[in-house]
Amino acid sequence: MNINRNEWRWLLGACVFALAGAAAAQYPSKPIKWIVPIAAGGPNDIMTRAVAIELGAAMGQPVVIENRAGAAYIVGADAVAKSAPDGYTLLTAPAALLVFQKLTYSKLPYDSQKDFSYIGIVANSVMGLFIHASVPARTVQELVSYAKANPGKLNYGTSGVGGRFHLATEFFQRRTDTKMEHIPFKGAAQFIPELIAGRIDVLFFPPVAQLTSQVKAGKLRALAMATTERFPDLPEVPTMTESGVSEFSFPDWIAVVAPAGVPRPIIDRLNRELSKAVFSPNVKKPFADNAFVPLTSTPEQLVQIVDRDLKYWGPVLKSLGVKQE
Repeated sequence: MNINRNEWRWLLGACVFALAGAAAAQYPSKPIKWIVPIAAGGPNDIMTRAVAIELGAAMGQPVVIENRAGAAYIVGADAVAKSAPDGYTLLTAPAALLVFQKLTYSKLPYDSQKDFSYIGIVANSVMGLFIHASVPARTVQELVSYAKANPGKLNYGTSGVGGRFHLATEFFQRRTDTKMEHIPFKGAAQFIPELIAGRIDVLFFPPVAQLTSQVKAGKLRALAMATTERFPDLPEVPTMTESGVSEFSFPDWIAVVAPAGVPRPIIDRLNRELSKAVFSPNVKKPFADNAFVPLTSTPEQLVQIVDRDLKYWGPVLKSLGVKQE
């Protein structure tokens, strides 16, 4: 029997499809590894761990968290991009990883649009401007005036160059014509204690319980929220627009991705279970304490959101001159 080239391609495709279907039917048959590309203890890590417990219960297999911090998400993301596309390796992927990295780094070991299977969004966050109480400012405009009068005297902490906290501060400085010293850390578990201790002056970060409690105790000040509406736990804190800095907001969604090539039935199963997990009563407190709001999307919607944010923020970041090697 002679089989031409097109028939061979059809047979090969059918075999691949059948094997993928068989693998998906048995999935998961072992623990799932979920990589968090930042140090343990930060909001994204806490959120991921809460969701992972619910996901594991639904999938019938443990979901094991592995923190791989370094180089502003790159270490962890690269490990996932190079993993087997079998659904057993997941990645917590903030907007900074899928959008800002692609726009600011001249070279990455992966392509955020080609080397990952998009599963969906699981949460949205907000960001606020916090300062230590020793800084002589009680409003955004007072902070701007002090920073202008003392260029380089104030410092600010972030989880690394090119991340959303770094870019938010750079954007703020550009919009207000100020200059502060950048001190990068591996994650929130390192820089939040430094802010509370007064060794960091300024921080753009979600209004997590650890910060809001210090604000209420008088050790920190919350000057503004980078949102369109005031934050319920700090209703007295104005928005950036109310504080005189208009059009100041950043994409704060958090997604889950896997290596490129994961069979679609597995992607769909993960998407369904994650969409249920983020609304579980067991994750309500961890989400609230870390300023997360449950949010879901289809894989296709996530593709559209990433594309939209790349198009919008490309010109903005170019104007800021933020580029990494």
